[in-house]
Amino acid sequence: MTRHRPMLLLFLLLNLTACQTWQAVSLGPVTPGRFIEIDQPDRVRVIGEGALEQEVERPAVDGDQLVGLGDFSIPLADIIRLEVRRFSASTTILSGVGLYTLIAGIALASGVDN
Repeated sequence: MTRHRPMLLLFLLLNLTACQTWQAVSLGPVTPGRFIEIDQPDRVRVIGEGALEQEVERPAVDGDQLVGLGDFSIPLADIIRLEVRRFSASTTILSGVGLYTLIAGIALASGVDN
């Protein structure tokens, strides 16, 4: 069983990260700047004009700009879409089923070797 342990730990780690996915923020009447001020997310993904796609850590609004770590700045008017990491039940369930299948397959294969 010890030779399979690193593989199981890797798949467990992948399973845990699958619980969250990037999801578009439904802004509606709320502007991207107002959303950042109200929700105060740790990280966002910004899709802007000119095919810009950038992850921004510690986003904040400074005047008419969205700013973040690493001297990132984009005018709020240029933001096409804003995404945040949120829990995803479907990917969590699918990952759990896949992990269970993998563990059951390894257990059955180990039983055949003996």
